[in-house]
Amino acid sequence: MRIERIESTIMAENAYVITPRDTNQSLIVDPGFRTAEPIEAYLQENDLDARAVLLTHGHPDHVWDAAAFDLPVYVPGPDLYRMDDPMAHLPKGFVSVGEWVKPAQIETIPSQIMELVDGLPILMIPAPGHTEGSAIFLTAIPGGDNLDTNAELPGTRTGMEPLQTDQPLALVGDVIFAGSVGRTDLPGGDETQMRHSLRTLANSVDPKTWMLPGHGPATHWAHEQQANPYVRRAKELG
Repeated sequence: MRIERIESTIMAENAYVITPRDTNQSLIVDPGFRTAEPIEAYLQENDLDARAVLLTHGHPDHVWDAAAFDLPVYVPGPDLYRMDDPMAHLPKGFVSVGEWVKPAQIETIPSQIMELVDGLPILMIPAPGHTEGSAIFLTAIPGGDNLDTNAELPGTRTGMEPLQTDQPLALVGDVIFAGSVGRTDLPGGDETQMRHSLRTLANSVDPKTWMLPGHGPATHWAHEQQANPYVRRAKELG
């Protein structure tokens, strides 16, 4: 499996291109501000065929370049309304680049379990709080496979276990960051919902899960449950 992280030069948002083993089919995740050109360059250089775009939520810094690929774009249902104009649902003055171009093929996530690219099964877990539709998307490194990635791996920072075959991976958008969580003070955010989502994830997601966030470095769920003050508070208060 190959996971390429492409960081936006605006707001440092992480876009990802995921390619399962033994295929040239790829999934694009959260193509934010000015990520289309480097994503296209990566696809061409590696002879990859992107088949779909997956969005973790509907904020503009995660969706802005989605229309550039002429592919089906999948978004969690509660955030579908944001795709008419992502900037319209944020305070004035929020950073933007040019005019919004709405993707021609926008669809809600088809089911909780999906396979948008052959060989890449994904499980969606709704995690509202940052936005109404925020979700995390779980997959795993298949048995016998290895991971080729430019993203920071667990084990490179103190207290995190090395990544292993069959270990679950999660695309977590702005639900979880290394040492923090997504803000809840923007329209559609809800601190109480975020706390409930974090508690649900603590009870349902394997602690061995490696988490790929929408901003900042990768992290490890067991580490976040121990060290992240927002996750610890959510577990204590419910």
